[in-house]
Amino acid sequence: METFALYLIKSAIWLTGFALVFILFLRNERFFLLNRIYLITGIIASFLLPFITIRYIVYIPVMIANEVSAGTAAAIVPERNLMSVLPGILFLIYVSGAVFVALLIIRQCRSLLKSVRNADVHPHHQVKLIRTAGIKSSFSFFSYVFVNPSVTDIEAQEILNHELVHVRQKHWFDLLLAEMLCMVQWFNPMIWIYVRYIRQNHEYLADEVALQRSSDPAVYRAVLLNQIVGAPVVVLANSFNYSINLKRFKMMKNKTTSPYRKMKVLLILPVIAIVLYSFAKPEYRFTVKSDDPVVLQALNPDQDPVKTNTSPQQTGNKVVKGNEVPGVPPPPPP
Repeated sequence: METFALYLIKSAIWLTGFALVFILFLRNERFFLLNRIYLITGIIASFLLPFITIRYIVYIPVMIANEVSAGTAAAIVPERNLMSVLPGILFLIYVSGAVFVALLIIRQCRSLLKSVRNADVHPHHQVKLIRTAGIKSSFSFFSYVFVNPSVTDIEAQEILNHELVHVRQKHWFDLLLAEMLCMVQWFNPMIWIYVRYIRQNHEYLADEVALQRSSDPAVYRAVLLNQIVGAPVVVLANSFNYSINLKRFKMMKNKTTSPYRKMKVLLILPVIAIVLYSFAKPEYRFTVKSDDPVVLQALNPDQDPVKTNTSPQQTGNKVVKGNEVPGVPPPPPP
């Protein structure tokens, strides 16, 4: 349980690091595809990088005592109190939260699948168009596009140009990874902010392509404004009216930016180095002042035992050679 808790902490810190770099340096950039790659990389890193641990060696000098007192050798038995059952309570709370998020996702998916079964599906290019009065705002769910029947043909065409980008670029894959991470890190507030930026960047990508296919960009913007309703956000769907604000219209403008601004993505490298160093694990090696090779081998089992009959060896503060006996001076030369 402690290992799993440590994994969750590491995973949350990795996700928070990627999110902070995006919020501070990348969210206002118009490199939408690069931002998408960055955001997906942050999710994958949060799953995998907690398994990577850097190790370093720490040498600790110790003294060998002849006797160990009974008081220091006695084992300390911890008392059973509230702290002994607290990990189990926290684990139960965590599992309850993860199950709740999973049930929420399943409930919404079942509702959409039920709508698909009960509605007439009209194939349109690479998508399946569903016109149903059960939804207020248009959105795409995998290869299905839901549109309200009250939408005119001109508006429907602009909406399809937008939603077709979501389907072709498989934005549902990003949302699926994000929702899986939400189930794991539901306790981390940053994951919910991170998912919001993923959805927002999807809309920027779709707007960029849809405007190129639109017969009149002004009509496209007007259709977007007409879709402003209080429709709920479906976890695995891309809503046409998601994040309609001044910034989204600003991102639609054709504005040339320096390609060197893409180098901001590299700001994540110092964050990766800091997190890896923060969770680095020490390996302790003991250095003792002793001539007994048995003691040295017991303290450092990974090292070769000292062989006093073959080659010079450093043991403590003395050098033992060949057949010399420690403490006895060598015979004078002939």
